[in-house]
Amino acid sequence: MLQINMADVMNVIGSLTPYLIAIGVLFALALIITFAVNKKTVKEVATRKIVHSESWLVALVGIVVAVSMMLTGPLSTLLNNATITKYTLSDATVSKANELAKDVQSEAVTLLKNDDSNLPLSGKKVNVFGWGSTNPVYGGTGSGSMSKQYKTVSLLDGMKQAGLKTNTELSKLYTDYRKDRPEVGMFAQDWTLPEVPAKQYSDKLVSDAKDFSDEAVVVLTRVGGEGADLPTDMKAKGITYKNNSKDYDDFQKGESFLQLSKTERDMIVPVRFPQRLSADPVRRVVPAGWPDRFLRPW
Repeated sequence: MLQINMADVMNVIGSLTPYLIAIGVLFALALIITFAVNKKTVKEVATRKIVHSESWLVALVGIVVAVSMMLTGPLSTLLNNATITKYTLSDATVSKANELAKDVQSEAVTLLKNDDSNLPLSGKKVNVFGWGSTNPVYGGTGSGSMSKQYKTVSLLDGMKQAGLKTNTELSKLYTDYRKDRPEVGMFAQDWTLPEVPAKQYSDKLVSDAKDFSDEAVVVLTRVGGEGADLPTDMKAKGITYKNNSKDYDDFQKGESFLQLSKTERDMIVPVRFPQRLSADPVRRVVPAGWPDRFLRPW
C-alpha cells in the first residue's frame, strides 16, 4: 500500500512553484490595475471599464495557461495514477503470496553453527538480552522496507508461540530504556544503537535472571539498505549517532556499524562481575558462577 512521503510532496510543490508564482503575479497585477484605474485617475467610464475588463481577461488567460501547463507537466503523472483503472489482488493471490514469503524467509535464515548441541534450547524458559529484542528490525530501507499494511510477529511473541517463556523483567528494562527505534531510511539516517549500559543491570536483576533460567539469547540488530549504506567509520563526518552513556563512546574512530558497540560488548561481557576466560580464544568471558553453557562461540 502506497504511503505519503513528505519529501515527495515537497518535490511536487517545488516543481509547481514557478507556475504558482506566475498565477499570483497575474492576479496581483489585475488587482493593482483595478484599484489604480479609478474615477480620480481616469474620468471616462468607458475607458475605465475597458481597462478593467482587459486586465482581468489577460490575467484569466494567463492563469488558465499556467494551470494547463501544470496539469500537463508536473501533475500529469499524479493525475494519470489517480484516474487510471485500479486493480486489486484477490484474497487467494494474497494468501499464496504470504505463504511464498514465509518460504523465502525460512530458506534465507542464517543459523549459527550448532556446536555442543546448544540448539534447540533444553529448557522452556530463556533470558532474552539486548534492547533489540523488544524492537527488532523487520526489513531494510527503501524498497526493502516493511509495509504497515501487514501485521508482524515480534521476536518475543514468536518465542511465546514456540512454547518458550521469556524473562519479562529484562524486557521491561529495555522498553523502559527506549520504546522507539531511531529512524534509518532513504531520506534520514540516525545510526544510534540503543542499548542499556551494563551499570544499569542491577544485582537483583542479574540474580533473578540466573534464577529464571541458565539459558540466554542475545539479540543484536542493525538496519540499512537502499539509500542508507552502512557506515564504515562511525566517527566519520555526517554520521549521526548518540552514545548510550556519557562515560564513554560506543565507537572509536575507524570502527564500522557492523562491529559491536562498547555498550553491546559490556552487555555480553558483564564487566561489573568477577570473570573467567575459557581456554578457547573464540569463546567469551562470562561472570564467575554462570553455567558453562553460557560459553558460546561467536
